Amino acid sequence: MRRQKKSHRTRKGGGLPPGVSISVTRVGGDGEAPPPFIAALMNAVHGMVSDLENAEREKLSRKEPIYKAFPCTRVASEYRIGDSLHLEGLHLIGELGAVQRAMHALDMRLVGKDADGVAETGHVYTLEYQGSTEQAKRVVKDLIDQERNARVRLFEELPRVFGDSLCRALAVLKNCRLLSPGEFFDLLSPLRLAALEDMLDGVTLKDIDRWLADVDLSSSEDKLSLEERDAADADRADEMNARFEDVVLNECAEGRFL
Repeated sequence: MRRQKKSHRTRKGGGLPPGVSISVTRVGGDGEAPPPFIAALMNAVHGMVSDLENAEREKLSRKEPIYKAFPCTRVASEYRIGDSLHLEGLHLIGELGAVQRAMHALDMRLVGKDADGVAETGHVYTLEYQGSTEQAKRVVKDLIDQERNARVRLFEELPRVFGDSLCRALAVLKNCRLLSPGEFFDLLSPLRLAALEDMLDGVTLKDIDRWLADVDLSSSEDKLSLEERDAADADRADEMNARFEDVVLNECAEGRFL
């Protein structure tokens, strides 16, 4: 069929004018060298593939740095949860990112816990390091000093920021219908700072520390069916709704944060 069907065309036009033809010759056929620009393109592609292969081999041969966990059991209890550092103050004033970058520059890292879709829940971290233990010890001391100063700033310079965090946590715990372990742990974190300063009526620091210690952050409930997981979250929410029903900021805290 001389006339190509429109459904088979990809470009508009009827081809070459009558009497005009094009001949196509092979590139580099019969032992002939390809044109220079084709040769350059082939060399460039070959070089790029070689570079990628070399980079991949170098990546595979490169050893991952070995980090050691610094034990924080001797850190003052108000600045740790279990054997991990509690850095909620630095998070609330917005300086935690800068601290993490500084740790990276020192070949250290703060390792948080992701649970039930909540990243770095509770802003509780393990310090891991590559250098000397003495250096890690000095860094932990500096971290605690920074966290202490961050909490002072929250109470004295940024009371609305702290008050917002407290009131949001209380509102969720009083009214949530579903509550995962990761979210529960995260909500307790700012309340712990308030309990340390005796700002809450109806709940104690001992209560909060017990809940924090008992929360399972292994995301083990992911193994359950959706219905079973929702039922567990619903039971947890109902329990906390009842437990926090009468928990409020005391008069001292209301005067500062409300």
